[in-house]
Amino acid sequence: MRLLNTDDFEVNEVPYDQIPEYAILSHTWGDDEYTFEDVKARVGRDKKGFKKVEQCCSRAKADGFKYVWIDTCCIDKTSSAELSEAINSMYLWYYEAKRCYAYLADVPPKSTIKDSRWFTRGWTLQELIAPSDVHFLAKDWTDLGTKRGGLKQDVSECTGIPVGILSGEDDLGAASIAQRMSWAATRETTRLEDRAYSLMGIFGINMPLLYGEGERAFVRLQEEIMKFSDDHSLFAWESPDLRGGLLATSPAAFKGSKDIIQFQPFDTPYDPLTTNLKDENGSTALSHAVRPPHKAVVKMLLARSDVEPDLGEKDGRTPLSWAAECGHDCIVRLLISLRKVDPDSIDTYGRTPLWWAAKNGHKAVCMRLLDTGANLEARDKEEKCTPLLWAAKNGHEAIVKLLLDKNANVKAKDNMNHTPLLWAAKNGHEAVCKQLLDTGANLEARDKEKECTPLLWAACHGHEAIVKLLLDKNANLEARDKEKECTPLSWAACHGHEAIVKLLLDKNANVEAKDILNCTPLLWAAQEGHEAVCKRLLDTGANLEARDKEEKCTPLLWAAKNGHEAIVKLLLDKNANVEVKGKWNHTPLWWAANNGHEAIVKLLLNKNANIEARLNPDGRMAAHR
Repeated sequence: MRLLNTDDFEVNEVPYDQIPEYAILSHTWGDDEYTFEDVKARVGRDKKGFKKVEQCCSRAKADGFKYVWIDTCCIDKTSSAELSEAINSMYLWYYEAKRCYAYLADVPPKSTIKDSRWFTRGWTLQELIAPSDVHFLAKDWTDLGTKRGGLKQDVSECTGIPVGILSGEDDLGAASIAQRMSWAATRETTRLEDRAYSLMGIFGINMPLLYGEGERAFVRLQEEIMKFSDDHSLFAWESPDLRGGLLATSPAAFKGSKDIIQFQPFDTPYDPLTTNLKDENGSTALSHAVRPPHKAVVKMLLARSDVEPDLGEKDGRTPLSWAAECGHDCIVRLLISLRKVDPDSIDTYGRTPLWWAAKNGHKAVCMRLLDTGANLEARDKEEKCTPLLWAAKNGHEAIVKLLLDKNANVKAKDNMNHTPLLWAAKNGHEAVCKQLLDTGANLEARDKEKECTPLLWAACHGHEAIVKLLLDKNANLEARDKEKECTPLSWAACHGHEAIVKLLLDKNANVEAKDILNCTPLLWAAQEGHEAVCKRLLDTGANLEARDKEEKCTPLLWAAKNGHEAIVKLLLDKNANVEVKGKWNHTPLWWAANNGHEAIVKLLLNKNANIEARLNPDGRMAAHR
């Protein structure tokens, strides 16, 4: 949102979650307005429109406002995307303004307001209804009165809007659809489509702008209203237009509908009211409004005494659950402030609002929920994850800190026995690991499926910083997983993580550790083609002639078989046995020739490998195919 500074007339960009108090101007446009382009280029201060901006800023500043919003110079109308967003947000901006100045440029001081052009324009209707505090100003910027003060009767007569709605005693929702349409019946807009677009906020509608669609814009508005309302007064209109159809083509068709109220023949104390009706998924209007979010709609709904803010959908999800998942802190704040909302509401799958917020990394929402005393240890039914488990798993450092500061269980386990530290180590979240370790997380915790420790997971996945962190905490160097019985060094060697191999060797990890297949770290590195790892292991004294259990292969046999030329050279330079034979009596030369690794064949022949060695019962020789 852009706001105009009342001191220097500069436009400031303000994030939506940091918007300060501001005043807002409602006016009718002239021919020489001061625009956003003028502000950017620092020109146009000789325009008539700048005088209006200057006077508005002066009045707002005198009333204690540092910022003011003025449509002419706070919207970049050259951007269709920004214009669409602004029009969809307009009602909210006026609703949230601390004060609205309705400038009546054609009304002299101390005169009646009834004949002002301001009351004939389409856009000024929502600008009158949305703000709670509206000050009417004469053409010399002197006060004429306020909407909720001495002018409310005059304004009501000018607009047809009941005094109760203007004064705030009655909710806008108390007026039927037809009644609200009637207030716009005689108003005009420069563009035909704006007759519909200027009413969107009054009905809590958001929809794309399609300038050029003509009357279709008003039909689309009514179609959107029908999606959330069963108020049949929408069809209470009349028009000389003979084209027929269920929906009106203009607000003018509702000119005679100001006394139409909604008829609810089946109302009983037990009947659901319109605001609480559910769609096929069990979602109420409030559930839908919290997701985009439509803050103005949410506020309008929550202002009604008949709205039930904690109604669950078919899967048990409440509006608070959706707002927490989407990270809409402003909506979460509104819902919690009602004290009718359960901060620990559980859906069908056991997920709470805090669970959703922690999983998705929404810090502000987590803070707000924790301040209400939300359950730190709530678990979903499927994975049995707590909020801390999800935050650690997804690397949300700030949320992990929040939860730990509230004494969340650092040793909590999910359905596969993963602890927060196991997830953080596995997924490479160094800062999270450090926080968990500093809080006493178990270094040697193991998951259920593979029985890996944090160090095993970090070494396997190549998370060097986490390996160092765990080693500095004296994690077990020789821990083994259940499936392959590999040590951290074996996993790091197998996956080619040279830096981690160095860290482990520097801590005196066993270079000859054998897994369930009798593979050593060097066997894995040679087999997978990790030259730098092989060199580091060889420099540490790794056994050149170690053999695995199944194939009875040495590092040289594996490297020759798989075509890893640089490793073959490295092993030969270390005097590996060139005539070694595996399970099937195949030599390195046979494997290299059989698999077409010409460069390796040359290396082996240069080391005087036996070209005549008979290897198989059929009499084939190494160099023959």
